[in-house]
Amino acid sequence: MKKLPTLSGTFSALKLPFFRYFYIGQMVSLIGTWARTAAVGWLAFQLTHSRLLLGVTFTLNTLPPLFISAYAGTLADRLPRLGIFKTTTWFAFASSALIAVLDFTGHLSYSLLALFSLLWGLASAFEMPARQSLMVELVGPKELVNAISLNSAMVNVARVIGPSVGGLLMARVGAAWCFLLDALSFLAVAYALGLIRLATPEKPSHPRRGAAQEVWRYLLERPVLSRTMGLILVVSAGGWSYISQTAAFTAENLGGSAWDYGWLLGLGGLGSCLAALYIASGGRDHIRESNLYWGIGQFVFFILLFGFQHQILPAALLLFGATFGLTLFFSSSNSLLQTSTPNEMRGRVMGIWASFFGGGMPLGSLALGWAASRWGSGPALQLGGIFCLLGCLLVLAVFRGKGKSTAGSQNLKSPSDV
Repeated sequence: MKKLPTLSGTFSALKLPFFRYFYIGQMVSLIGTWARTAAVGWLAFQLTHSRLLLGVTFTLNTLPPLFISAYAGTLADRLPRLGIFKTTTWFAFASSALIAVLDFTGHLSYSLLALFSLLWGLASAFEMPARQSLMVELVGPKELVNAISLNSAMVNVARVIGPSVGGLLMARVGAAWCFLLDALSFLAVAYALGLIRLATPEKPSHPRRGAAQEVWRYLLERPVLSRTMGLILVVSAGGWSYISQTAAFTAENLGGSAWDYGWLLGLGGLGSCLAALYIASGGRDHIRESNLYWGIGQFVFFILLFGFQHQILPAALLLFGATFGLTLFFSSSNSLLQTSTPNEMRGRVMGIWASFFGGGMPLGSLALGWAASRWGSGPALQLGGIFCLLGCLLVLAVFRGKGKSTAGSQNLKSPSDV
């Protein structure tokens, strides 16, 4: 008989002090990041009144991972991951501090907003593979699934708090304070990373020539992992890109304000947080491929209904359901990949993950921006849901078969094994 999940088991990785430092620092930083994201979306639409340029802004923010993260993943296997993370943190701090100064002094234009969106995306392209592959260094293989799920929950708690704080700041004192908050929040990460001392020094594996081909071969030989990567690209493009049109949808379809926009994003974040805690409570028992399809189906169902809404409350409840499904998919897929990958290849696999996860969004944001400029934000969001459904069926048709699946097996090695 299976044991019921306990509160202690749900948060077990937080018993480890270095992961706890990392977790708290990241939480503070991501609240600032989501406040900044809300400000960028709202300002881009207010400065241009263009749905297309709103999509372009988010495209620029997520474009660098598409082209850089696979290479950045190779660096994460060659260089100390903690060092890469520290470097990207200070780069993002400087970018947010500078745009805050520009906005406070009245020199911020749409062109500069777009440029800084690109710079934040550049930092993310290197940060994501290093941060994701660093997780096992902080918690070890036993707590990896729990740590991944708690990390996803933390991201989504920040999605609840950050946009709400951002909406309040924009409504009361202006968007510049969102950028300043973001800059200051990176100091929390820098401090937390300074406290971390890995149990054993990182031993970069120095992948040999042909390392990129090796990781692709590894994924293609395992249809479960191939399907997972394909679905990540599809759902990132058609699903995660929903955020690029939320500001326009709030202003035009719902007649909402900056505060309503932040509140809507916040409730969406709450749905995501609960999905991540569901995965954390079950640990390895919840890491199964079927969760990917349940998540996609739930997102598609709720986002199709969301696109018809003209009132804030039902729209928020539907977005809650859509984001629960979206995070059920992404948290499960991340855990499935990491528990099936040996540590010496983890940086490269997570580099491809970051390229697909972060890179699908610019393509989707641009497509949704174009569709919204022709038919409106509601139909554009619905088209994104339909794309997820059709893309899922295509991936299943291309990558058929069970193949090799090693989730939770011997391929998950501790740092001392490699």
